Amino acid sequence: MNHQETAPGPNREVVGRHIRSILPKLVHPPKGKLPYPALGVGYGQHYAGYIYCWDNHHMSLRFAAEGQSEQMKNFLGNMLACQTPSGFIPSIINIASGGIGAAGPFHAQPWLAQNAAIDLDLTGNKDWAAEVFPKLELYLEHWTAKHAAPYGLFRWREAHHPFDNEIVLSTCHDPDSILPPDLNSLLFLELRSIGFLAGAIGETDKQRVYLERADALKAAINHWLWDETIGSYGAHNLLTGRCQISYSSTLDGDAGSLSSDVGRFAYLSSPAFMPLYAGIAPSDRAERMIQNYVLSPEHFRSPFGIRSLSKASEFYNQARWGNPARSGDRRRLTNSSCQGPVWIPLSWFVFHALLHYGFKSEAESLADDTQKVLAGCIGQFGYMRENFHAETGEGLYADHFASWNILADIMHDFLPGRKAPFRLIF
Repeated sequence: MNHQETAPGPNREVVGRHIRSILPKLVHPPKGKLPYPALGVGYGQHYAGYIYCWDNHHMSLRFAAEGQSEQMKNFLGNMLACQTPSGFIPSIINIASGGIGAAGPFHAQPWLAQNAAIDLDLTGNKDWAAEVFPKLELYLEHWTAKHAAPYGLFRWREAHHPFDNEIVLSTCHDPDSILPPDLNSLLFLELRSIGFLAGAIGETDKQRVYLERADALKAAINHWLWDETIGSYGAHNLLTGRCQISYSSTLDGDAGSLSSDVGRFAYLSSPAFMPLYAGIAPSDRAERMIQNYVLSPEHFRSPFGIRSLSKASEFYNQARWGNPARSGDRRRLTNSSCQGPVWIPLSWFVFHALLHYGFKSEAESLADDTQKVLAGCIGQFGYMRENFHAETGEGLYADHFASWNILADIMHDFLPGRKAPFRLIF
């Protein structure tokens, strides 16, 4: 294997052994429109027969760390094989049908240029980069044209396109009115990545244009998606003209009947991490947000990883699964998804954000806890689940899950002084 072995602790050893044992179960042969082997997100009844764009991007990274970098090319090649003339690529593709009839409202989440950039950085294969470059340009222009919003920012437009049932956009507000920090941060990374690709294949004029666009987007994120009073990034609500972190439109409640303590952190949600992951935040803002919220047990830092919603939010809950209705008593919800539980990708994003801003020991502790919760699940059931109760560590949903969970055992390899298996940010 290519990734560095570094005296793993018992939890890392358990998790790594399990991950390596399931990797072969995830690979499906080429079929139909899909010219390359495809990775199923699970290997049981949940998700096994589908490519899910951002799940599979992260899965291909773990295969690359295992010395199987061809899975990155396979993932990207299959996604691009389903591209329409408009540039649209479905974010979910049925493996069993070979991608035949793949459609749906959701454009592939913005990870594809990053995938190509990481692949090029790992393999040096400029011929592949040159082949996919025009298709990636078309895919990215579909994003920037169809999802454009005021202030040079972008919006998801569909409620379940981003984090499942995330409280701000998917549950409580009209998607067209929300300018979210996650999408805009990811598009910043996509512009940086396609600029990296352009430079590598000799398209220097295009490289300059893409990097200038990335800089402009970064400036817009820092201007419009930062709430100085609370000290956090958040979604900008076009209807209220401010970051929608608190329930009422002003912190002192004079736009409604709430006190400043009620609803203050109602919408402080996991997409706020992404400007930190992308390195967009100035260091003073990042340190303030990390200390006050990301690492705070009263907000996001659980003993088992990173919560998907601040514990201080009135919407915070640990229901087992899925996408609840837009209203209802939170204590009676059967579904929660990104309204509280720990998800491994959130811990992955925050881990890298902590490293970027110099929080080495905190990043290492988060990697330890991520492996701890997975090892507990594996020890109890013999497999991983999709998300975890943030207060107990209980696995909540989706037996025989793989997806981005398979990155957990290589987290320590990114710590300073160790040889990382790949580079993430360009």
